[in-house]
Amino acid sequence: MSGVRLRTLWPVLVASVAFAASSPLARLARPAHPIVIACGRVAIAAVVLAALDPRGLLRSALALSSADKLRVALAGTLLAGHFGLFQWGLDETSLPAAVALVSLEPLAVVLTAWGLFGIAPRRLEGWGVLVATAGAIVVSRGAGEGEHRLFGDVLVLGAVVLFGFYIASARRLKDALPARHYAPLVYGVAALALALVLPFLPARTGVEIWPLPPHALVMITLIGLVPTVVGHTLIQIAARTLSPSIVALVCPAETLGSIALGMLLLGGAPSWIEAVGAAIILAGAAFAIAAQRSPARQSA
Repeated sequence: MSGVRLRTLWPVLVASVAFAASSPLARLARPAHPIVIACGRVAIAAVVLAALDPRGLLRSALALSSADKLRVALAGTLLAGHFGLFQWGLDETSLPAAVALVSLEPLAVVLTAWGLFGIAPRRLEGWGVLVATAGAIVVSRGAGEGEHRLFGDVLVLGAVVLFGFYIASARRLKDALPARHYAPLVYGVAALALALVLPFLPARTGVEIWPLPPHALVMITLIGLVPTVVGHTLIQIAARTLSPSIVALVCPAETLGSIALGMLLLGGAPSWIEAVGAAIILAGAAFAIAAQRSPARQSA
């Protein structure tokens, strides 16, 4: 990374801050139901990104083959499940635990690529999986302290697994759609999928589906604009000019930033066991990121 100048790194740095704002803003959106938050963020992102090039988006959508349209629907549904489970898990556990566990996403991508495409992980990626898994176990040991609940941890881990499958499905569309059209289409499908779930959500004390208080609407709008539109767009820019190892730094940076913003805005410091588990997970993610520098694959 020594040869990478700050002016080339700025998209990753800004995206990290944008993504880090997501979890604290979601907490501030209470009493909105977490599925409403997930639906609102992708709906807002879809509308904003579609408005940038509506004619081009329509042409790209109409030009898709039937198979690619099904792939877009699958990717959007998987993304809906990812956001829905993460927002719900965040609501059911502590913020430090949720954002620590979501750092497992790069490793979920590695394992999914191995399972579905036979792309064996590099040696360092394998070590990253083992270390990060140990960190996830440590984080789960903190369940029962404060807001930290094992049920919420499980929901977040489900979101991590779905993210791996989402990335796998998105790979099949990289040549079918330009990035600027892929994002609004998939976000739109995700918003529709989550909206279809809303009428069937069970009533929960202290949680509202509609109408929402003004502050919740503002927070959901900010989540849609800052981490989803700004963060997503900048990562797309970074991915076209920087190495995967540099772009992947957004994940541990998001975790650390979310914990810091959570402490600043919500006053919730992580417990010692959450802090230790988060550090171990970040070390595992670091192994996976470092592995991106090696061009050769290791046999499993």
